[in-house]
Amino acid sequence: MSKYTEIHPDGQRAYQFVADTAYIRESGTKGEHKAAEYILKEAEQVAAQTGKSAYIQTPRMEFFQCPDFQQKKAELVICQPYEKAYPVRAYLNGACTPEEGITAPFLFVGKGDDISLSKAKGAVVLVCDPIREDMINKIKAAGALGFVTVCGTPLDQGEDRIPTQYRRKAGDLPGASVHYQDAVEIVEKQASLCCLNIQQSEISRNSANVAVRILGTDFPEEIVTVTAHYDSVPEGPGAYDNMSGGAMVMEAFHHLAEHRPARTMEFIWFGSEEKGLVGSQNYVKSHEGEMSSHVFNLNVDLAGQLLGGNVLGVTADPTVCAELKTLMEENQLGVTIKNQVWASDSNTFAWKGVPALTLNRDGFGMHTRHDTVEYISPRALEEGAKTLCTAAAWAANEPEFSFEREIPEDMKRELEKYFA
Repeated sequence: MSKYTEIHPDGQRAYQFVADTAYIRESGTKGEHKAAEYILKEAEQVAAQTGKSAYIQTPRMEFFQCPDFQQKKAELVICQPYEKAYPVRAYLNGACTPEEGITAPFLFVGKGDDISLSKAKGAVVLVCDPIREDMINKIKAAGALGFVTVCGTPLDQGEDRIPTQYRRKAGDLPGASVHYQDAVEIVEKQASLCCLNIQQSEISRNSANVAVRILGTDFPEEIVTVTAHYDSVPEGPGAYDNMSGGAMVMEAFHHLAEHRPARTMEFIWFGSEEKGLVGSQNYVKSHEGEMSSHVFNLNVDLAGQLLGGNVLGVTADPTVCAELKTLMEENQLGVTIKNQVWASDSNTFAWKGVPALTLNRDGFGMHTRHDTVEYISPRALEEGAKTLCTAAAWAANEPEFSFEREIPEDMKRELEKYFA
């Protein structure tokens, strides 16, 4: 294990990277395309400045189609004991109702406990929180015809009163989200009959990954990837989630371009992560022939806010955690290390058998209009980038790993469920 005293990322430069892309970058939109061009240009400039064209390949874009869903109609009308329409947004990747909607009893079921759901047959149910597939399946098994979930807080005003749109595999069950304040009124007035109308269609979006490769000196046949997604949700510009991560990957590219690694390194900025890790899945598919050469993935997702702590979520054998712990201690980098599956692009690599980690930092505003550059800190970016660069330098230069290139069986099962 080594001390990497030569690592000096530039927090102000990283902050400028985030500030320059402080606009909404939803998959397939002009904002995402603009950001991809910006990242490509930055990578080209780094490669040109180093004058190392002999071992830095030309930065490139890899284009792909991102399947998606588009809301055409989302309506919730309470019919009894009063009449009122409430603003809702559809759960994308769920079912549509008949064109005329579903008129059915309306039932509040709290958090979806068994006793409450025992009365849900033939009803549209209101559930307290945004839900995932396990609860959706539970609601369906109870015989419900559709569901509405609650988002937001009682303090929200103005734009924050717009319901959040969620993307879930809801099968043939239509669903929608309603704001907290409206949900309170619905429950207080004891809504008993409703009409839910959800219409959506499948579409395809043009998206791209941006990548650049540095050829290794001693083990060029072994590949280490350093990754982050650069797209955002439509609700906000995604400074914390996740252009700060993209900036830190660029800082790692700056460092490794100047300090040529022993292993080949690929730096990748993924598009369409917010649509279900689509960019990273397209990457491993298009590079399927070389995936057996990939030995480690270092991913960043959620970064750059000042108050918080850095976490390494390691999806690999516990031995990797032990090595990283020693590495961080020797380099006096404060991190928390967790041995678990992480819901980000590192999962895509782990799913293919590649040991992987995600660097993550506490923060707020994710998936809202409040996720802006004003809450990003150059100091936090610099600290995070130093942690990333140190781990990347270790993965790129360690002569021999003490762990096998494999994923523990319990994590394999969790990943299979994740990608099912």
